[in-house]
Amino acid sequence: MKKNLSILLSIMMIVGILLAGCAPAATQAPAVATEAPAAATESPAATAPAEDTIVSMVPAQPGAPFDIKGKTVCYIIPSLANPFLNGVATSVTEQAKADGVVVNVYGADEGGLNQQFDQIENCISMKSDFMYVMAAGEIDQLLPAIEEAKAAGIMVMGVPPQKLAPFDAIMHTSQLEDGQKVAKMACDFINAVYPGAADGTVETAIIGGASSSVGMHLRDEGYSTITDICPKVKLVAHADISTDSIPAGQSAAENALTANPNIKVFIGQSSAHAQGIANAIKALPNADFSKYGVFAGDMDPANIPVVTGCQDPYKGFVAIGGTALDMATYEQIKKMLQGVEHPNIINDVLEPINCDFSTLK
Repeated sequence: MKKNLSILLSIMMIVGILLAGCAPAATQAPAVATEAPAAATESPAATAPAEDTIVSMVPAQPGAPFDIKGKTVCYIIPSLANPFLNGVATSVTEQAKADGVVVNVYGADEGGLNQQFDQIENCISMKSDFMYVMAAGEIDQLLPAIEEAKAAGIMVMGVPPQKLAPFDAIMHTSQLEDGQKVAKMACDFINAVYPGAADGTVETAIIGGASSSVGMHLRDEGYSTITDICPKVKLVAHADISTDSIPAGQSAAENALTANPNIKVFIGQSSAHAQGIANAIKALPNADFSKYGVFAGDMDPANIPVVTGCQDPYKGFVAIGGTALDMATYEQIKKMLQGVEHPNIINDVLEPINCDFSTLK
């Protein structure tokens, strides 16, 4: 009995020593945990997922090309109010109609990602053959529905996620490069129109989406490089708005101009924002439009004559996918429906289109 008690006491002593040895490590854990948020706030872009940009060709399926007449496509985009997105969707719909393919276009102007989740579920129940999905925010929140669509045998093309999986194909845009090209365009305008300006004197505003989806955050980050590449810039406003529409851009510009009436250069997140910003400038009394420059990270094709004509405050944008993005989009959809060889990743061309600034001197 005494022997058993002695053994028990020995075991208890060993356990006590082990617990005492572990105690310092346990008390240090919260200190480590509190450091993580600080690191995360340094640069959201640093935690962004790596990009898939290496293109592989998906081989043709046996029996291809398939007859696609009567096939249905769900075309899901963030906003029908965005003229760039709606313009591409309209063109894709018209091209598909000529091949007997029905394209149902859905916008998420009111409900965002929740609405898009429901739209994907609805397209699954409709037994659609193909889905084009451009998320109204972080694509990760839609992945369960996308996985469900793929399990139902529906092909899904994502636009423009950074990773290929779980999509059958993606159209990829380097949003950071897009923003950098816009910043350079704005700087070229400043140097051409204000050649004698001193450093830090040309008041500039960014109407972006720093807290929006990863893609728009990166585009906004590219916009911010204007202070690095353009010494004459004085950044006096950097708005962060989530609504993508002409009225939203106009309202943001009016607010910026009320606080800083000498702003001469605006960089807008989208073509819709840029058009709204231009409207705000055109409402100013006695404004010399040649002295104002509005630039954006995507385009509404209808505005090509506007920006190249140099008579409007809106003077430049980056054409994602060039000026034939609608053609490239439907070509990819058609190839996938037909089952013929096609790329799994399309890296969008980023084509700057702008006014000839030398004519503004």
